[in-house]
Amino acid sequence: MGIFHDMVTVINRAPVTLRVTFDGQSLDITPGETILPAIVVAFAKNQNPVRGTADMDNPNISGAQYLVSVKGKKGDPQEPLTEEEWTEHLAQVSRFDMQTYFGDRLAPKEHAIIRGKGPVQAKSNFDAGVHIGSPEVFAEAE
Repeated sequence: MGIFHDMVTVINRAPVTLRVTFDGQSLDITPGETILPAIVVAFAKNQNPVRGTADMDNPNISGAQYLVSVKGKKGDPQEPLTEEEWTEHLAQVSRFDMQTYFGDRLAPKEHAIIRGKGPVQAKSNFDAGVHIGSPEVFAEAE
């Protein structure tokens, strides 16, 4: 990572080794404490968010939780993720909290589906996974 004068102790809150890329070089951050150049910390956080915690209306680095935190910094969680938090992190498809975001914006009969790299609003029942004539459609209608 070159020669840096300001070094910072960070905590990898995940139970796995994380990777950060800065200036074309990759660095592994093992679970627990690791020392990184101060300039790399923002990149390490941004590249390793806790999925489902960011707000689409506030995409700044301050608008989410991260798997990497600075040791002793006020506002940065210091404890590792629990098993439940880690499982929830793995189940999310994006760094953004999609259910909260789309819950406020979709009408009662509209659906949002995830395809490819991001959310897409369903344009029809077929896109939403509802097929005319299927038993589920008739069960919902009753």
